[in-house]
Amino acid sequence: MPLPENSPALGFTTGVRAVASGFATIARTPELWPWALVPLFVLVALEALFVTLGVTFGAPLVARFVPAVESEWGQIGMGILGYAAIAVLAVVVWFVAVPLAPPLSAPALEHVVRRVEAELGVPPREPIGFFRELACGFRALAGALAVGVPILALLWLVELVAPPAAVVATPLKVLVSSLLVAWGLFDYPLTLRGVGVRARFALVRRNFAPVLGFGLAFTLVFWVPCCGVVLLPVGAAAATRLVVEIERARGPTA
Repeated sequence: MPLPENSPALGFTTGVRAVASGFATIARTPELWPWALVPLFVLVALEALFVTLGVTFGAPLVARFVPAVESEWGQIGMGILGYAAIAVLAVVVWFVAVPLAPPLSAPALEHVVRRVEAELGVPPREPIGFFRELACGFRALAGALAVGVPILALLWLVELVAPPAAVVATPLKVLVSSLLVAWGLFDYPLTLRGVGVRARFALVRRNFAPVLGFGLAFTLVFWVPCCGVVLLPVGAAAATRLVVEIERARGPTA
């Protein structure tokens, strides 16, 4: 669906309200609950898989470089060391599993999008297929990383070299993070509509205030451990509602 060139400005609170509407949509729609649990299940499965692989294949390799111990205290120490290594491994693979969970959960999140669109009276569209839905999720992740990581790294470097600059750099990091969160969540409804990257940039530019309000509200939630993945279905529902509201605010187009 092509996006029109003109759109009236919507307010910052419009984006914040969309987040609240996303929570309400999931809460009052029991048929969406199984789909809403998919990101959490994927995260747990990835964490368990990576830890299992690390213990299965990593432990024998490490054992080759650790001298054998015969004393009872030595064996106790090695046991404690082994549990500590597993704990460290679990933390490390967490930072791998968390970024992978959203794109792998894309098909479930697309189902949430379609359900919300049906509730809002949006005409149904032809399914794009399982693999294209997966590609949709990975594309959102890749785009966010390609744009956001260099900017955030630069701001972090500025803070490191010139600590007083944190007064400016810290709000900028929050701003960039909020826009990246909004961009990633918008990917779910916009990809199904066939909206390209240029049109998405235009959408953000023309509706900067509501997009920022939406992204900032979710960024505050995403900073809480686990909430970023657990609340992805809420984000997909909220993003869909905001996109539809933006399109309807533009009115009919030629």
